[in-house]
Amino acid sequence: HRQIILTATMAKLLAVATAASLLTKTSAFSPPPRQDNAILSQSSAAEYSLRRPSPLFLSGGFGGISSSKSGSGSKKTKSSSKSNNDRKGTKKLTPREAERAKKQLLQRYGGDIQSGTQERIQNSLSSLPAPLQEAAKLYKEITQFEALIAPMTPADRNRLVPTIQFEMFQNDKLKLKALTEAHGYNERDLHNIYQRITWDASADAKAVGADIAGNKMKPELQERVSRACSIAVGATLATEESPRGKLLDVGCGHGAIVSSLVEAGLTEPDMYVGIDLSPEMVRNAVERYGEERNGRTGKGRVFVADDFFAHDFSVYAEGNGGSEEGVFDSIIFCSSLHDLPDMEGAISKAVSLLRPNGGKLVIVHPQGAMHVIGQHQANPVMVSRGLPTANEWIDLIEKFSDWGLSLEHVPADPRSDGDIKDGYLAVFKKT
Repeated sequence: HRQIILTATMAKLLAVATAASLLTKTSAFSPPPRQDNAILSQSSAAEYSLRRPSPLFLSGGFGGISSSKSGSGSKKTKSSSKSNNDRKGTKKLTPREAERAKKQLLQRYGGDIQSGTQERIQNSLSSLPAPLQEAAKLYKEITQFEALIAPMTPADRNRLVPTIQFEMFQNDKLKLKALTEAHGYNERDLHNIYQRITWDASADAKAVGADIAGNKMKPELQERVSRACSIAVGATLATEESPRGKLLDVGCGHGAIVSSLVEAGLTEPDMYVGIDLSPEMVRNAVERYGEERNGRTGKGRVFVADDFFAHDFSVYAEGNGGSEEGVFDSIIFCSSLHDLPDMEGAISKAVSLLRPNGGKLVIVHPQGAMHVIGQHQANPVMVSRGLPTANEWIDLIEKFSDWGLSLEHVPADPRSDGDIKDGYLAVFKKT
């Protein structure tokens, strides 16, 4: 048996230990070991070849927002696209349209969204090559066990967890090490498998749900996202040091914040680049927001399905000597930083992509830091840890002084009144 059999007393102690851990500072970062707006290359998401799939660049499709609306993000130019305010992704569906969309979605998921999503996930996992499938299974079991025992004291571990369970855990780690060495996998690969498969499976449901709601959250959550988008867009204003006006949306999903960015002033579509690990999420984003073009340049939004850590962002460097350094004026992580396998590495990568002298890094989660801790407890395979606390950010900025970051907005800590009232927002300026 591969699960710990918990007595009622053990379950209570584990609950107490878990609750106690939330009152302490979260652990420090621990990184794992180691366009022309057309489809440039594509690999099947279901195949998951041992090599990293080529990036999938996408634009075009249906949806989008008229750039004829004035805003502070760029000089107003005439758009080559007509207003698309009646298209999905930009306006709340009528009751009849919503009912039809729900019916079609249920058909695509076999009559039930939850079970249909799980079936998609299981089918994708089962289609993996045998060694990768075994490695992913071991990674999941090891990660879940480590998360289970993490809040326990050494004494509680020895008292509550059977010795045989620790032996099985160590054996699993040895098996996983042998597989990773034999096939060239690493923890990031295995983490990304679960991320990609899960988001691919749920992409249609999440995108259609957003269509039905007019791509708006609950008012208090939308207000938090809008505030973060305004800060990010503010850094794209053209200056002598930065005439480009480029914004990067990391973990863009189905284009969840595109409308909010446009409302904040990112009026020209070619100012936007979105990246997500899930090809299905990106497909949905393109269908909703990929059609519009800048009437002056003829270019539109770019959505790319690729690994943020491995993607070559130099392709967006206009007149930057072919380097990806300083390509973007602002980078925003909206409800996505916690999904990445290495938060410290993600920040380091983002910093390298930001222009100096005012580039902005914005990290927002409208539901707050405590919500993310709950996600970590429920599914440590997908969410490896909570969001960084204020003290952790201060320590990191001091530790990595070469990042050149200054903290302009301090995020509220878990369980604080600020976290409940305002959610999580951290804003940094690159000097």
